[in-house]
Amino acid sequence: MAEAAKNQLPSGYDEDFVNVVEEDFQCSICHLPLKEPVQTRCGHRFCKECLEEHLIRQGVQDQPLTCPADREGLDRDRDVFPDKATERKILSFAIKCPNEGCDWNGELRNKKEHLVSCVFKLVFCTNENCHVRMQRKDLEEHVTMICQWRILECDHCNEPHPEYKMQDHIVQCSKFPVACPNICGRSIPREMIPNHTESDCPLTIISCPYVKTGCEIKLQRKQVESHLQSATSLHLELACVKFESTEVRLTSTEAKLYETQVKLYNTEKTTRKLLKKLDILQRQFENKLGEGQLNASEEKVVMVKTERADCPSEFVWNITDFSEILRQAKAEEKEMIESVPFYTDRHCYKLQVRVYPNGITFGKHTHLSVYIIVMKGEYDAILPWPFKKKIKFTIIDQQEDLTERQNAVKRLFPGNHPRCFARPINENNKTRGFAQFISHDKLHSRRYLLDDTLFLQVKVGP
Repeated sequence: MAEAAKNQLPSGYDEDFVNVVEEDFQCSICHLPLKEPVQTRCGHRFCKECLEEHLIRQGVQDQPLTCPADREGLDRDRDVFPDKATERKILSFAIKCPNEGCDWNGELRNKKEHLVSCVFKLVFCTNENCHVRMQRKDLEEHVTMICQWRILECDHCNEPHPEYKMQDHIVQCSKFPVACPNICGRSIPREMIPNHTESDCPLTIISCPYVKTGCEIKLQRKQVESHLQSATSLHLELACVKFESTEVRLTSTEAKLYETQVKLYNTEKTTRKLLKKLDILQRQFENKLGEGQLNASEEKVVMVKTERADCPSEFVWNITDFSEILRQAKAEEKEMIESVPFYTDRHCYKLQVRVYPNGITFGKHTHLSVYIIVMKGEYDAILPWPFKKKIKFTIIDQQEDLTERQNAVKRLFPGNHPRCFARPINENNKTRGFAQFISHDKLHSRRYLLDDTLFLQVKVGP
């Protein structure tokens, strides 16, 4: 009975008392030595926790509070008193240490002080993740020598790992020395094996150093020197054949280069003629302007011509003093600039380019924005609508070496925006283009701006 109560109620003592505890010092509920004893008005003694459990149970069941011994009514606040005298008596009882193997005897009141230093007390391992219990006297040996969760450092890479994982780590440790796979007799850190076999190992199979001249022999690295000495004639013959072949290709390349130079010369000659003609037209235009033959409100229109009908039309806008234009845009003095109107070809569509140097919408303050405008032209009545030609915008990288240029390019497909490319009813349609054509940072990262000048090319294709 007492043993059953002891298992059910944790409030009782579980010590081994040296002498038998008298009945007057036993709880009437758990029948164990009193712990924090209290006495009722009717003279019965109980463990404080046992009595509180009894009264709580009665309260939950809506029963009147009574003494467990004689069923006398109790007032929890007025009829229950701490029994300090009995508690002092019980605390003076002699007990044995509950830990197996310990010979300590003493008063119950000294139990906690003793258990703090008792080497036979069961304690948990202090290593993280280890849940083994042992007597305190065995703790240090377990923690430092036995525990599989103790942290060890790898002898090769100095990485910390639990002892039970160390073997798995060794299997893949990058610093662990392993034998060369070619069995050359050397031990190399695992991570250096590829470098060793590729560059150092004398047993690695490699191609002859004259492989580019045509020698197809493969041999171990250590045999290369003797091969070079024995195959000198072969290598010389292969080198001669290679040289002759190279000479033929060089001759062919020189011929192609000469043809290219001739074409370039003819192109430059044609370009000079066109520039001269353009200069004459420009002077004629300025003369007419000076003579008042052009009205101030009259629109300047550029005709973009092509040499062949199947070539795309091309318009190049030379934007000078770009720094001042960008400053005005940032100061909101002049948000945008517009090119002169131009025709994509004779008797064809009339277009205009609009640039926002400081960007608009998603490109505001960070990008240069570029847009195209379809304008009302004199040939609209005979043209097919809507405008369907692809438009390619290019900000030209002004590197002198053409092969190093990295132009900024974007393409616009009118078919995706039919309303902007329908036949104009007003002077011009709504714009369409790119709010984030090129960032300000990228614009200054290469030679897009040279002598404060930017070239924007517009190609109109089929």
